[in-house]
Amino acid sequence: MKEILKSKKTNINKVVKSNGITLIALIITIIVLLILAGVTINLTLGENGIFRTAEMAGKNYMDAQDKELAGLIDFENTINNIIGGTGNSNTDTPVTNYETLKSVAMPGDYVKYDTGIESVGDNGIKTFRVLYNDGIYGLQIISDKNVENVTLGTAGYNDLSAWETSMASFNNAIDILNQKAEYYATSSQYALDGRCTGSVPTIGADGKFNAKNTEVEGTSFIPDDYILPSGWTSKDTGCKKLTDTNYTTDKQAMEAASIWTTEEYYWLASRVNSSPTYCDFRIRYVAIDGGLSNNSLCYTTSDGNTNAREHSLGLRPCILLNQDVKVIKGDGSSEATAYELGI
Repeated sequence: MKEILKSKKTNINKVVKSNGITLIALIITIIVLLILAGVTINLTLGENGIFRTAEMAGKNYMDAQDKELAGLIDFENTINNIIGGTGNSNTDTPVTNYETLKSVAMPGDYVKYDTGIESVGDNGIKTFRVLYNDGIYGLQIISDKNVENVTLGTAGYNDLSAWETSMASFNNAIDILNQKAEYYATSSQYALDGRCTGSVPTIGADGKFNAKNTEVEGTSFIPDDYILPSGWTSKDTGCKKLTDTNYTTDKQAMEAASIWTTEEYYWLASRVNSSPTYCDFRIRYVAIDGGLSNNSLCYTTSDGNTNAREHSLGLRPCILLNQDVKVIKGDGSSEATAYELGI
């Protein structure tokens, strides 16, 4: 009997021990599953979880699509602007066509003008300033500084040949200076016409300068109380063109735009006979300080002496821009941001 009871007790202990191990394992399993569930939930629903990551990826994709579409629209607008003359590939500075430029350009604004002459300025480019921008004078620019020196007359005392040379320089001074200025227009693709500062600035029916060589005609004689110079057969001096005031239009406009004074000497296309009783024939010029003055090319005195002179001063061309011109860069407010022209 004792043996039987002992055997049953042993079996019961085994069962209890066995069941104990199973419960612990179950608890551990449940804990592990809870941990895994927490990790899974965090990976799925957490701030950096799968759903959140997927949501952000979707949003980034949509943003990228929007940016790409906006870029394509900008690109299309840029191309259309270039074709239409209202923009260029430099999105910082839209292209300005001629009509728009006329509406915004102010006298005194800076312009980088390509003269088409490589030996001038920076590979042909010189700084100019807006001089006129209206319905009477069109859109005109003027060189900020002299582009070259022009010599008029020749020196000689009591030398008839020298007198005749200087006399011709006086008679043709406006033509000579304007022709020199025209060179800076005919060599450039941006210009319609050119003239020297101080000549007639009005635009004619053909769209070019109207009568820029207009000159006052007249015959100049030495006074009756003068001794006839040696070699002369007549009191007619040969100087046929007398005083004009054409320069005043440019002078007023240049002073208003603060571009009259350049700290250089430069010619004005304007003649002056200093006095009806004193045979002295001169060409006007602007001094370093901006003062208006004139240089005598030839004169004769009451005692029959003649004097011919030579003078070399700077040229400031005035350029009439053509209507195909565009501004591809710059706002004209300074030399560094000068309007850069294109066609």
